Amino acid sequence: MRNYLDHAATSWPKAPSVLTAVEQYLRECGAAAGRGSYRSALDAEKCIHQTRVALAERIGAVSPLDIAFCSNGTQALNASIFGIALRAHEARSPLHVLTTATEHNSVLRPLALAEQRGWLTWDAIRCDETGLVDLDDVEQAVTPETRWLIVNHVSNVTGAIQPIQAWRELADRYGIRLMVDAAQSAGMLPLDMRSTGIDILAAPCHKGLGSILGCAFLAVVPKAQSELAPLWIGGTGSSSDAITGEFGWLETMESGNRNMPAIASLHASLQCERMDRPERWEPWVERILAEIRDSKRLRLIGPDTPSSRTRLPVISIAPHPGEAQPGICQEWAMVLESTLGIECRAGFHCAGRIHEHLGTIASGGTLRFSLGHTTSEADIDAVCEGIRLLEDVF
Repeated sequence: MRNYLDHAATSWPKAPSVLTAVEQYLRECGAAAGRGSYRSALDAEKCIHQTRVALAERIGAVSPLDIAFCSNGTQALNASIFGIALRAHEARSPLHVLTTATEHNSVLRPLALAEQRGWLTWDAIRCDETGLVDLDDVEQAVTPETRWLIVNHVSNVTGAIQPIQAWRELADRYGIRLMVDAAQSAGMLPLDMRSTGIDILAAPCHKGLGSILGCAFLAVVPKAQSELAPLWIGGTGSSSDAITGEFGWLETMESGNRNMPAIASLHASLQCERMDRPERWEPWVERILAEIRDSKRLRLIGPDTPSSRTRLPVISIAPHPGEAQPGICQEWAMVLESTLGIECRAGFHCAGRIHEHLGTIASGGTLRFSLGHTTSEADIDAVCEGIRLLEDVF
């Protein structure tokens, strides 16, 4: 029995329509978009256009042409951060960026490297024991040179949801732009760039949005597009849109061939009637939280509530500080897979800094269960049994 509970890494299994779209594209089209005027190349361009339109509607983008496709979420975030930093450096304009300690390394490490190169300065605001950031702390850290706030909508360690509208209001008070890392929330929570005033939104598409691996998006409002310096150029025709005939900032954001099977799979997934209903996970999350509350050996890392207004179904556990041992979470994961077929994640989850605030360094991070659109009651039964097993065995 396989109980897959690592949807925060990638969703599985993919919807049948998604797999069919991949096979159909490879069998019936297979061309590179923007590389010719023959039918299959135009069909590939049409696929990109249709996917942009569907995704723009899903995330509330101003225009489909504000969306660039990347190979993964790390690339999308790197392109944003290095693009902003390089543009400021070229203009000799001081740049200070504020982000949070909950962020993924694909934000923290580019900021650190850009600082080493003298392109910007930055600060990461601490979080509490649930993974939430106090906006008063953010406001106190704003300087006259602060130009961007970067926040991950949902922590991939604790599941805590940051209040994006409140972040936007803070940014507006100081004339600062807002970038949102939606790796965990895209396809899991409603997103609307226009109503929330997000300037840059980036996310992989293979998690909550349900595509196959190899596709991510970077959405940038028109007024902010000029603030991103190009990082890769060439690959002629990469931004031509055979449907509209328009050209723009995509010329540098989509230079080279794109992963057409993955983009086709995203278009198919966006047609599925299964997105953006986080409340349906609440009873399952409460079942898991109840097992953790009853445990004397395990502690919850994150919000102790099933409310989808506060958290997504990303649930981490760790030993109590006095019982922490190096590698203990990895050992837990192996036991759960070998005995119950549970596939979950153990470690720091590419978000090392948050563990300093959560007190989980000594245990090698956390053991994380993450639910998704294909999670079943049987999966939850297995998790609850697994928590009881860990309580008895360790």
